[in-house]
Order: sequence, then structure tokens, then C-alpha cells
Amino acid sequence: MNNKVYTMPIGAQESVQIPASSQSKPRKGGTNPKVFRSFMYFLISLPVTIVYFVFMVTGLALSIGLTPVFIGIPLFFAVAKGMDYIVKFEQELVRSLLDIPGPSEEHRSNMQVEGAGFLQRMKLGFHVGKFARNIMLIMARFVSSIVFFSITITVVAAALGLITLPVLHQIFLQTMDLNILENSVFALFQIDWTLSQQYISYVVAGFVVALIANWVIRKLMDIQRRMLFVSYDEGQQY
Repeated sequence: MNNKVYTMPIGAQESVQIPASSQSKPRKGGTNPKVFRSFMYFLISLPVTIVYFVFMVTGLALSIGLTPVFIGIPLFFAVAKGMDYIVKFEQELVRSLLDIPGPSEEHRSNMQVEGAGFLQRMKLGFHVGKFARNIMLIMARFVSSIVFFSITITVVAAALGLITLPVLHQIFLQTMDLNILENSVFALFQIDWTLSQQYISYVVAGFVVALIANWVIRKLMDIQRRMLFVSYDEGQQY
């Protein structure tokens, strides 16, 4: 009977066992965007999405109208490819704003075939499901850009207006002899506060609204990420 005891060398166990935490994934807590970048994104997205929507509607209408002619078919595939590039660009833009790493090369599909013509490559890269998804995403992006633009401008303007209200009051009072706080909230509720106390209350309220605006912009950015099917997990990329 062999009574020898075989022991594993020091360091071999660490080399064999690979902890599950070594495959790091982006954490949701550390990928919050900067408020300024998100604010500029919502400002610029309104005119940009109008261009997207006009391109989609005009291109599809022309391709359908020119279907009896030969140019209508390649035009349709070109518009579909352009819509796919638009959606991919928006997804990459959201990833860069949220500091989300893009999908690796194994998740990217290469649809180009050696020796295939232009029309054949267009057909190979065309998928009905992805085409319908791109139409819905561009339409939803067009509507959401209007809504998000309005909400962002409202909360940011309210915060800046309250913070700068004491300065504006002094400017109007010194230059135009106009008291913009004559019919203020304090006068409405007959609160006998001094002008300095009113200034402090407006500034404090402005900072509170700024914190709310910060939270609102982050939530809107997270909603935008979900609408574009951008996941924090690389394996769940659409």
C-alpha cells in the first residue's frame, strides 16, 4: 500500500484556479456620464435626429417610388445600410458618453464576401428584423429627442434662473429701476423677509433644483441607453 502523500507545489493552485471576478465588467455605479456632456448631447441631438428622420423618410419614399426603375432597388438597400450606420453611430456615441466599452471583435459580424458585387453585398448585409428595428429606433429617437430636449432645457433654465436671480434683480434695479421681485412668492404669501434673506433662499432653491436637474439628466441618459439597446454587459449587446 502506497502511503505517500502528494502535495501540490506552492503557487500551482493559484495558477489553476481562475477567480470569476478576474473577468471584469463595467459597473453601473462608475459609468455615470458627466452632466455637461449629457446636456450638450441632448442639445445637439434635436437637430441631428431631425436629419436622421428626414433621411429615412425621404430615402424610403424615393426607393419605393423608384421601384419600377432599376435604381429603386439599390437605393432601398443603400438607405437601409445608412440607417444601420446611424443606429450604430448613436450606440457608439452613448457608449462613449457612459464610458461603456464597445463589443469585442467576436461580437461584430463581417458581412462582406470576397468576390461579391455591390448589390450582393447589400443583400447579404440586409436583415428584415434589423431593418424594422432601425426604423423603430430612429422614429423613437426623433420623438425622444424632442421630449428630452424640452425637459433638459426646463430644469437647467430653472436652476440657473434661481441661482442668478439676485444678480439679475440688482442689474434691473440699478439700470432700469425695475423691481422684478415686487410680486414674488414672498409678497404673495405675505412673508416679511429682508432682501438678503430672499436672495439666500433663491440661491439655495437654485442649488436644490440643480441637484434635481443633475438626477433628471442622468435618468434621461439611462433611458436613452436602454432605448438604443446598449447594455453594460458586453455579452448582452444587441
